Amino acid sequence: MDVESLKELIREDYDVIDANETISKVIPMLEKWEEKSAILVEENGKIIGVVRERDLMRGCVMVNPHETKIKHFVVRTGILSLDDLTPEKIARRFVEDSTPFVIVKLNGKYGVIFVDDFLKLVKPEFEDVKVKEAMNPEVVTVKDHDTVAKALATMRNHGIDRVVVVDDNNKVVGIVTGKDIVDRVLAPRKRARLGDVSGEKEKTLSIMVESIMSYPVITANKNDSVASVIDTMIEKNISSVVVTKDGFPEGIVIKKDILENFIKKATPTKFDVQVIVRNLTLDDFEKARINDDLNNFMEKFKDYFGEAILFVYIRKFRWEYYRGLPWVLVRLKLASDKGTFVATGEGWGAEYALHATLKKLEREILKEKELLTDKKMIRRFYEDVFSDFTSTSA
Repeated sequence: MDVESLKELIREDYDVIDANETISKVIPMLEKWEEKSAILVEENGKIIGVVRERDLMRGCVMVNPHETKIKHFVVRTGILSLDDLTPEKIARRFVEDSTPFVIVKLNGKYGVIFVDDFLKLVKPEFEDVKVKEAMNPEVVTVKDHDTVAKALATMRNHGIDRVVVVDDNNKVVGIVTGKDIVDRVLAPRKRARLGDVSGEKEKTLSIMVESIMSYPVITANKNDSVASVIDTMIEKNISSVVVTKDGFPEGIVIKKDILENFIKKATPTKFDVQVIVRNLTLDDFEKARINDDLNNFMEKFKDYFGEAILFVYIRKFRWEYYRGLPWVLVRLKLASDKGTFVATGEGWGAEYALHATLKKLEREILKEKELLTDKKMIRRFYEDVFSDFTSTSA
């Protein structure tokens, strides 16, 4: 994949807004874009990041959009130069920034690369990659008769923005995202409180999930190619596909999972750790302690995994402090030759939250090791019995 192919992905379809403008000034910008929208945020003449549509929509519900400034919703992103333009670096920016586009600095101006355009380009790399190699096997579910409040709490507890909806037989019947809850419950409630009675009837968080979920769900088989899933996501304009077998959930694939798999394959080392920190500043002492914890963890399992890459997502989760420590959410995803392992945890301070989450991840790995050991013991038992049987028969 040459640099020229990557340069062809760069678009100049974006708007720039000052960080001190209010949210209400941005909404018309989003409405004018028919397909993709990219809004860069500028402060003191310098691009400092971007704003995402989902954050703005939630912001409009939670605060007064005519008073709240854009800078409170800025995602501070990295900016690539043309000299840095490689597939791996672009993928890393998508993963680390969690944005639908990355910024590229051109000669005296900027450009953007959208995630769908990038996935189209790298799709041939995934023709022989099966969904089970990229999917997240941890499927967080709610029942169709659960309340929207429970779905919202479940998303919050797991640090995710979507849950799969199942019926009483645990078969997939729908999917609900944070955006669904904002668009179909919270936003109509706010409009009603402001006196707008022209819209739909006001809904509460006590209504059942099935009344706002999206269905039918777009699904895939774990033996399908990731390339086919990329096609489906782009064609259907969706960001996730649920992996099922006979209607039961086996995993979920989002665009970030595909990008993480791409990074894993592009990483030449057998063991690697990728740390992404959001809305939080770590001092050198904290960074050193966290690196030690992560290296010790990987060292502990180096004889079990043939190859592995650990993605570590650390972010401030609530604007609350205890003895100077913020409440932090940590999400770990270990992609390896033995499968994918996921754990989520939280606590006061990055170190404690990471330590607690590493313990959870360790338990998941040990469970898998025990399962493999049990299978080997059972296989040996049958081999011994069969061997004794054939010897006696002879």
